[in-house]
Amino acid sequence: MALPPEARPADLHRLTRGWPAVLGGGFAPGALAGVQLAGLIFFLNPRLPFAFAPVLRGCLIYGALLGAVSLALCLPFTWGRPRRARRLLPWSLTLALALSAVLDWTHASYFAYFLPPGINDRLIKTALWLTLGALIAFYTALLHSLSRRRYGPRSRWGLTLVAALSIYAMVERREAFRPRPVPTPRPAVVESGQRPRLWVIGLDAATLDAILPLAGQGRLPFLATVLQSGAYGQLSTLVPTRRDAMWTTLATGKYPFKHGITGRRGFPAPFLAPGARLDLLPSGISFTRWGTLGEKPLPPGIPRREALALWEIFPRLGVPAGVVGWPATQPEDREATFALTDGDFLPGSPRALDLGLRGRFGPHAPASLLQALDGDLRRQSAALALAGRNPQAQAVFLLLPGLREVSRHWFGGFSAVQLEGEPKSEASRAAAERVGAYYEWLDDQLAAIWQRETGPRLLAVVSSYGVNPQGGWRRVWGQMSPGAALGGEFQGGPDGVLLLYGEGIRPNALLTGARLVDVAPTLLYGLGFPVSRELDGQVLTAAFDKRFLASNPVAFFPSYEGLAATRPAGAPARPLVP
Repeated sequence: MALPPEARPADLHRLTRGWPAVLGGGFAPGALAGVQLAGLIFFLNPRLPFAFAPVLRGCLIYGALLGAVSLALCLPFTWGRPRRARRLLPWSLTLALALSAVLDWTHASYFAYFLPPGINDRLIKTALWLTLGALIAFYTALLHSLSRRRYGPRSRWGLTLVAALSIYAMVERREAFRPRPVPTPRPAVVESGQRPRLWVIGLDAATLDAILPLAGQGRLPFLATVLQSGAYGQLSTLVPTRRDAMWTTLATGKYPFKHGITGRRGFPAPFLAPGARLDLLPSGISFTRWGTLGEKPLPPGIPRREALALWEIFPRLGVPAGVVGWPATQPEDREATFALTDGDFLPGSPRALDLGLRGRFGPHAPASLLQALDGDLRRQSAALALAGRNPQAQAVFLLLPGLREVSRHWFGGFSAVQLEGEPKSEASRAAAERVGAYYEWLDDQLAAIWQRETGPRLLAVVSSYGVNPQGGWRRVWGQMSPGAALGGEFQGGPDGVLLLYGEGIRPNALLTGARLVDVAPTLLYGLGFPVSRELDGQVLTAAFDKRFLASNPVAFFPSYEGLAATRPAGAPARPLVP
């Protein structure tokens, strides 16, 4: 039934008067969450310029995006109902503050080793303030809902003040961050003398969960000797487990917030500031799909490391070094005697592999396994050739990534057969045999490298993270579908490996509590050098025998970062190719 003409203006005025409440009540919670998300982005990326214009742009962009989303979610329930919109607003503000607090808490924990301590502390304090604001808003909304009271001026102004203070707390905490001053480097004075030749061999995703049972079965004779006559232990890794960041942490002795390698490709952020980039992104909210505003990841390349690796420190101390296949290696402006980056070994065709070598992995070895084997073989051949041509290189770093690919496909089957005592299906036995055969091949290569050296020598076999059998829904699905849970996974911080063997190492020494950042200071000490105080780890003295400890007391040095380079910046490493 149509309204009489005289009633239509009043009805139109009533609807018009309710629009601000409906639209504002739907938009405000999302806008508040967007502003807090913009603040989180600046916390996660301390190198972003924290100035008025970039911060304002970020708040406006993400506030508008999430405000539009919350408005779209609220309109079906509040359209034409301004009173409902007003009563819903305190609850939605509570939800926005609570979700923002959860994001800040979880990211402060998740990226604890990727953020400078000052930033991490301030992010935690921001989360604390947001939690307090959410509790105040929740109490206000609950009190008015239970008593069915209207929101008076004091309640409305109180909620507005809580929202404003949450924004102020975010801005004030982030602005208060100041990077720690870099210590003034001093010239190093190192006593000359004969030092052992060091080989550091990285086995991607190696784990004692595989090495110990296989060595006990007599399948790894060289590693069994290392376990009996050297030092060994698990190496606790970092979370999130990102390959490039983990290996760089091991080689520098510094956490990711110091060396600057996050392990993920960055995104350009010109909408915040010219030349800005995002290296760490919020997790758990599919941020890459919408939060980068359509920007594509930056092209792959060698990321710029902000800390010296061991193969750069050793030459500055008079010990030439070379590196092959390590992530985040920059041969164009560093002083390694020879340097081949991880990107220099593109996947090739495994057809040229020797038939006898192929036969070690069964008559029908998968192509992925053979490709991993081919890559490791090329890396090892290059390292041996370069070390032979450059006998002056007293430290050689080699990373073999093939085991990661093998473990990713078949470690779940190996675990089921060797560790868990599950019924041995044909698929599990085949997977276990492939993993075991690959460890046997690596054992042969380690033995060959060790036997080619003469004189004092020191071997470090390391893995910056390990592998776990697949869990969760994959494991459940594997109970119904054979072969579905044969693989392995690397997330969750599975422990890596540290094996030390040779000059000064104590036989049958079990290393407990070893961390990624402890490897670099331990190797520096093993070669008779002082340990830089700027490193985040400590010397694993339990790995060394009493005679070595007595003749080599642990000494410290302020910083190696300022030592003079052994060649001019920009000069290529010698040689770049074998």
